Amino acid sequence: MVVGYRSFRALLEEQARLKKRLEKLQELHGSPEDKLQVSLPVPEIPLVFRGRTQQGREVPKSLSSNLRISCPLPSSSALVTFDDPKVAEQVLHRKEHKIDMGECWLKVQTQPLELPTVTSLQVSSHISGRRVLVSGFPAGLELSDEQLLDKLEIFFGKASNGGGDVEIREMLQGAAMLGFANNDVAQHLCQIGQFKVPLGRQQSLLRVSPYVSGEIQEAEICTKPLPRSVVVVNIPDVLDAQDLHDVLEIHFQKPSRGGGEVEDLRVVPSGQRGLAVFTSESD
Repeated sequence: MVVGYRSFRALLEEQARLKKRLEKLQELHGSPEDKLQVSLPVPEIPLVFRGRTQQGREVPKSLSSNLRISCPLPSSSALVTFDDPKVAEQVLHRKEHKIDMGECWLKVQTQPLELPTVTSLQVSSHISGRRVLVSGFPAGLELSDEQLLDKLEIFFGKASNGGGDVEIREMLQGAAMLGFANNDVAQHLCQIGQFKVPLGRQQSLLRVSPYVSGEIQEAEICTKPLPRSVVVVNIPDVLDAQDLHDVLEIHFQKPSRGGGEVEDLRVVPSGQRGLAVFTSESD
């Protein structure tokens, strides 16, 4: 009986030792649950949560934003945009073009227009403790941005409406941001969620949601040619801007020269520099 008791006690001691060993290993390497928490890259953009959520839908593989890309154009050049990308490809294939001006030929070169493109972006986001996003403004509201912000500050500055002192305010695209002096105010307003706010002559049901801001951590950018645009360079300074515009448009619209329907043409005269600004097609 004594031998059996000692054996059982030894087993308990061994079990306790192994348990401590397991706990130390988990502290060093992390638990299985911790290993599943992986940070995922998020597409770039100033991201703002507007208070709408949908359950049961897959996360989109890409996001779009109202980006504006500025591209400098050199002196004595022109930017030509065609309706058909195949026409632009044909024009670029020739590289050098001779433009018939009757008594002489105008020699110019063409090259692709390449713009920087974001291919991958990683953003870290956090919810502000003092700021909220107000959205749901009705269409056709006859108030300027400042007037609208005044109305919001008056309403949400009152304690009777669940608000408090407004320290900062800003109009965003289709929404407004309000920042409060007290953390509890923003949290309280988000918990309520909806408010009837007097805006001019009408009462509008507005949404209040957490303000989510993001910071770009890492971005990968490469240049890609625009499929429908070409840049004409090294244009001799023999014509004024309007005459040059007409001569180039006539030339690049001729199928015999590899051209086609011209959607837009902009000339940068000699001694000047241009700036082409590109936005998304939905703008």
